[in-house]
Amino acid sequence: MFNSQTNEASQSTVRKIVDLAKELISYPSVTGRELHVMEHVDRLLKRMGWQTERWPIPNDHRFNVFATPTSKPVRVVFTTHLDVVPAPESLFVPQVTDHVLKGRGACDAKGIAAVMIQSADSLRVQGCTDVGLLFVVEEETESAGAKAAVPELKKRGIRHLINGEPTEGKLIIAQKGVLAGKISIAGKACHSGYPDLGVDANALLLEVGHALRLISFGEHPVYGRSTLNIGAIKGGSAGNIVSPSAELSFWVRAVTPVEPLQELISHTVREVAGRFAGSNVTTQIQIASDPIELFSLPGFETAVFCGGSDVSYYVESGASCLMYGPGSLLNAHTDDEHIMLNDLADAFRAYRTIYATLA
Repeated sequence: MFNSQTNEASQSTVRKIVDLAKELISYPSVTGRELHVMEHVDRLLKRMGWQTERWPIPNDHRFNVFATPTSKPVRVVFTTHLDVVPAPESLFVPQVTDHVLKGRGACDAKGIAAVMIQSADSLRVQGCTDVGLLFVVEEETESAGAKAAVPELKKRGIRHLINGEPTEGKLIIAQKGVLAGKISIAGKACHSGYPDLGVDANALLLEVGHALRLISFGEHPVYGRSTLNIGAIKGGSAGNIVSPSAELSFWVRAVTPVEPLQELISHTVREVAGRFAGSNVTTQIQIASDPIELFSLPGFETAVFCGGSDVSYYVESGASCLMYGPGSLLNAHTDDEHIMLNDLADAFRAYRTIYATLA
């Protein structure tokens, strides 16, 4: 069924990939508003000859789209998300210049979706009936689509799941874990001329942030080191008032199990807060997921994925999970989001090679 000698992305194939990617980019499917793009993909795949199912999201109007060549079970599934982060309206008008496709979702992940559709369809036309496609919603926030898909994947006994993210054409051997949370501080307001009468929440917040930045969150011989990002800080009401409240949000990209790191953060916060009598400090953990080792294949350059993805939930399906995609995460979520057309062509070949190796 699969002939490696025909595994070349012709110019016409690349044009089809680019045209499809432009169609998808033109839908402003910011997370929560994916309905129209999902309907479009469902109709498109039906026209191409695929059998599709709409997998509902609990208590929601949205759905995932699952497609197979026939009614027979499939073993290998290509999947990615069709939601995007917010962007100016101009980024939903795709442009192709100098061998580059530009627009919101060009690399994260509508360009990837277009390659997956063309790659899988070329396999379907060759008679491969055990390859499927899955497109999901809400990866950029709570992964509602992936969470809803896991029971369906289990029920169908999917053996291999290839998740598409911009990985610079490298096969991901591991995804870093995440420990994300919020530290809230309640102080006591007073006139800034008499600061000893209050409890300065901002001062405590600065001390906490500094202490967190001094923590070593661990290293791994293959995955590298853990990193901390203090992404948002709020506090105070006016320059002449001692701040009564403050808040700090943090993300740790972890290369070791996160439970000990959670206790390390809590201990550090308690130690600093102990120096501020009358303060009330709470630490709320919002996301806690350990690093994930992914399925690998010979012949590919490999890397560790520093971002988050739906793989965090797909591993619960029992399928062996891989991650691969064209484009760079460094270009995602920017006003210059783009992907090289050559990278799309390379991914077409790579996805077919991955399928052939797994099948």
